[in-house]
Amino acid sequence: MNDRYQLILLPGLGTDSRLFELQRKEFPRLIVPPWIPPRKNESLPDYAARMAATIKPTRDVPLILGGVSFGGMLAYEMARHLKPDAVVLIASCRRRRGLRGWYRAGRWLLPLVPIRAWSVVKLLAAPSLRLSCRMSSDRQSTLVAMFKEMDSRFMHWTVRAILRWRPTPLEGVPGHQIHGRRDRVLPASRTGADTWIPDGGHLINVTHAEQVNAFIERSAMMSK
Repeated sequence: MNDRYQLILLPGLGTDSRLFELQRKEFPRLIVPPWIPPRKNESLPDYAARMAATIKPTRDVPLILGGVSFGGMLAYEMARHLKPDAVVLIASCRRRRGLRGWYRAGRWLLPLVPIRAWSVVKLLAAPSLRLSCRMSSDRQSTLVAMFKEMDSRFMHWTVRAILRWRPTPLEGVPGHQIHGRRDRVLPASRTGADTWIPDGGHLINVTHAEQVNAFIERSAMMSK
């Protein structure tokens, strides 16, 4: 990435900066802020406000803020504070209907699920990934490692925050959204994306990195 703009991306649930390995090859100055610990019962907008406070934009160049899945939702809320020149959402959503019905029902069930249950979910990460995505074994291993290493309490809070999220329209900030038509986590028909990858699933920034990187570049150029 050159000095034409500043790019900040946030990873999805159960992942960290390693998720953007293929974006960093195209944008070597990419910034991926580290997660901060959530407060008890903190909402997504409140967490976003605290995350935004950790960002120091370079105001002499355009700021492009975005994220993957949960990271996109978080970026959408952070944009209210950072006022970027554009928001880029990758396999994410910016409205309630973007979440499956069983996600919404999960709002009432999640409090009954103990945090230790995430240990079981982590055990299923590898076989689930093999069944849902086509990628190299090295990248699969990296994704599984991230998921297993993530703090279960943070993952539990993340799901709860998503289920309780009530997004409102973001005024004054252009939004660009790319999505896979075969996304089984956030169904394509519900997301309202403006750019599509016909054979893409939920991890398009990994499986279709070239198209996603080109989308980011186009979105940045449109913000000028």
